[in-house]
Parts: sequence; structure tokens; C-alpha cells
Amino acid sequence: MLNRRPSFRLLAVLGLWSALCPALSPAQQSGVDQWNSLLKPHYFKDVVLVEDKSVFDLVTPYRAEDAAVTPVRIKAAIAQTPERYIDTIYLFVDQNPEPLVGRFRFTPTAGRADLALRVRIDRYTNVRAIAVLNTGEHHMVTTFVKAQGGCAAPLATDYTAAMKHAGEMQLRTLGAPVDGGIATQLMIRHPNVTGMQMDYKIYAVRPAHYVKQLRIAVDGEEILHAETGISVSEDPSFRFFVRPRDGGTLTAEVTDSKGRQWTQTLELADGGGVP
Repeated sequence: MLNRRPSFRLLAVLGLWSALCPALSPAQQSGVDQWNSLLKPHYFKDVVLVEDKSVFDLVTPYRAEDAAVTPVRIKAAIAQTPERYIDTIYLFVDQNPEPLVGRFRFTPTAGRADLALRVRIDRYTNVRAIAVLNTGEHHMVTTFVKAQGGCAAPLATDYTAAMKHAGEMQLRTLGAPVDGGIATQLMIRHPNVTGMQMDYKIYAVRPAHYVKQLRIAVDGEEILHAETGISVSEDPSFRFFVRPRDGGTLTAEVTDSKGRQWTQTLELADGGGVP
């Protein structure tokens, strides 16, 4: 006679798992419930969000090749002028453990409020950006990304080795001026630990440790200020615009969640490029 105990145990475990982790509805899988029930009431209660692409567009892959480094790009459709400009961009990944990827504040001297970075995606989700204009307008664009496991994915390099190089930065311009600005890239060496990654060398989950704040300025005049969290990828990379000008010093100041600070500078030539 067959011993049925293992089967009963398996059924019991599966039943308990089903009770604790019920199947997600299509709305929950896409992040609609998360947004409407939690995120919008918390960040934009009683605010009218205009869903269109007249102010900016949001570009993401439909299916990410690597959930831990999913590219996201925000393309501004308006110029940064003193009369009307994008003041702040909120970037969300609805289904991430920490949905707010970052809050990015621009000034008119940025030239354009374009932004590109890489984010972690925990599971199939809506990705959305909200642009807040100096006039008080709120515009939102939403995309859907198929990816999973990015928040718990192990680091690409050994943690100890990664920390030896933490804070090393490369700041550079990317070609000639276009559309009112010079494309600029800041690359930061930092493990950006999420607090959910198992380190099998110590058989424990390391506490969260990530780039928390970024400030970009030209000759002391701020053009971009960012507050970011664990949803930004390991070794963060940010692309943004700098308005062309006659020389000056471009400065990037970075602070992580443990209070460590680093600074990188770049001398600009006439017209905003590199001498």
C-alpha cells in the first residue's frame, strides 16, 4: 500500500501558500489597484492628473532583458523656460517593494527636463512618471513592463570589492548641443543594495545601502536635484541635459543612505562641451 503522508503534507503546504499568497487579479498584476488604492492617495490626493504626452513621453521596454537594469527614459516635449517648465518628475514602479524610484527636480537652467536611468523591476508592473509644472499642472504617462526578480537579484560583483570602489564617478558630455541642451551622463560606482538580496558568502541578507541624493550644478547654480531609493539599479547611471553656456564648472554631488558623500567636477568649454 502506498504511503500517502507526503502527498497530504504537500497539499497542506500548497493550501497554506495559496491562503497567504492568493492569485493576483489582472488589475493587481498591472499595478492599477496599487496605484489607485495606495500611491495616488498618498502622493497626489485630490490632484487632477492629465494623462497625455503633451509635456513629456516615457520610454521603457515592453519586456526587459534584465530586470535588475531596466532602461527608462523621460523625453521632455517642452522647453525649460522661466514662464513654463517642468519643475519635478516623480518616477514610480507600481509593483516594486519601494514603488517610488525617485523624485527629480529641474530648474529652467537645465535646458531640457530629459532624464534616462536604469531601474530594478520586481514583477510585471506599470511604470509611470508624473511631471509637475511650475504652473501647477500635473501630467502623467504610464507604460507596462514585463520583468521580475530585479529587486532580489544578486549583485553583479562581490559586495566587498564593490564597496572598495563605491563613490567613483565619471561625468561627461555626450556630443554637441541639441534641442536646447547638451546631453550629459553621470555614472556612479555603488552596489545600491536593496535590502532583499541574499549574500551567500555570509548567508544573510545585507541591509539596504543605496545612493540617496544627487545634486547637479553649474558654477554653483543647481540644475537638477534628485532623491532616489532602492529601485535604482546597481552602479547608477543618469543622463540629463545642461543648457549650453560659455564655460563654467559642472559639479555632481552624491550622498548615499549611510551619509557618505562624493563630488565630481567637469570643466565646460564655450558652448557647454568639454575643452
